[in-house]
Amino acid sequence: MAGSRVGAVLVLLLGNACAASRPCDTSLVDTTVTPQPPHPCRVDGCSMAPDADFGDCCDRHDARYWSGGSAAQRLRADQALRACITNAGHPFTAGLYYYAVRAGGTPHLPTRWRWGFGWDYPRGYTEQSEELPDSGTEP
Repeated sequence: MAGSRVGAVLVLLLGNACAASRPCDTSLVDTTVTPQPPHPCRVDGCSMAPDADFGDCCDRHDARYWSGGSAAQRLRADQALRACITNAGHPFTAGLYYYAVRAGGTPHLPTRWRWGFGWDYPRGYTEQSEELPDSGTEP
């Protein structure tokens, strides 16, 4: 019985891990960021986790991660994700996802969901766009 539950969880996780990305909705992209990243903005909902009824929160978060920027901008994007999921009625899940993106979204790992994924790896944090608005991150 326990083995079948583990198998079901693995199937769900693999299905989410293979979720297809799609182009960003242009309204989510901050066109004031200059220069723009060379790779097109893509979103995939909540990447390797269930989207439930808050996939749009994750899409906005993905769009913000695409262009990257400073460590402070990343923190604000992650806080906006947590607020959006909380406002959707999932405060516990919001906390889990917040800590997951804080740990796994670092620009120092060559993942497809890292901060600044629109740029070639490695890029790291940049300070040049610190004064730019954080459009697309508010719930």
